[in-house]
Amino acid sequence: MMKQTKFVATDLDGTFLNDQKRFNRDLFAQVLKAYEATGGEFIVASGRDLKHVQMLFGGFLDRVNIVADNGATILSADGQIQERHMMTQEQLSSLQHEIDRMSVKPHGGILVFSPDELLVVRDYGAIPSGFLTMMASLYGQPRFVDSLMQVDVAVMKVTVFWTLAESETFVTQVRENQTDVHATTPGNGVVDVMAPGVNKAASLQQLLETLGGTPSELAVFGDGMNDLEMLAIAGQPIIMPNADKRLFAYDYAIAVADNNHDGVLQTWQELI
Repeated sequence: MMKQTKFVATDLDGTFLNDQKRFNRDLFAQVLKAYEATGGEFIVASGRDLKHVQMLFGGFLDRVNIVADNGATILSADGQIQERHMMTQEQLSSLQHEIDRMSVKPHGGILVFSPDELLVVRDYGAIPSGFLTMMASLYGQPRFVDSLMQVDVAVMKVTVFWTLAESETFVTQVRENQTDVHATTPGNGVVDVMAPGVNKAASLQQLLETLGGTPSELAVFGDGMNDLEMLAIAGQPIIMPNADKRLFAYDYAIAVADNNHDGVLQTWQELI
């Protein structure tokens, strides 16, 4: 039996966003207003970078708390950066070594996210031009480097594009080698790498402390394996009907509809 909570947090891709990477803004405005009237607070918890999340929620930013970069960035709805968990040069070098250990190279590029700049590591596959154009609208033209060891700015997250099977192999390799980073994948071939200990759950707990709440007062919506940690801490964990099949083994509640039919908003509405 699902119950109302003081906080609602949702993943974006495959969860809150439909397959066209949009959401029902009219319904969101309606549900958010009703939820705020009960004293509730809304949180986005996404692997996407902060600038990308802010672009998606334009017009609502003063009402949305954000955990971005798979936990590396925390922004409260009052516009204050609560935390940025940065990677060290040593961690970036260790990550480069782990990438080089793989028998195949990433096929779709390596992106390096700093607060105000996007870097691309050369010779690791072709990044779709449309995606680069969109990112350039947020960060300006990306800067190219030959290796992660050449990165000379503060970094929250490195995103590596593999095939699905390669991504799982890489995450396992990083864990088994006890590399001093945290690598996670939602199960679609994309791997996000952050500083050790950084994930959505840890940053949600940090944000909740700032907002005066606890995980027991939190409902979480997710669909991927990179959502597992935050689902595990939530008082009300909810997965999407279209979620990674491995999540169904945890016997979490299931949203009333999938991501293409406003599943988060419809379920959230029932919780109010």
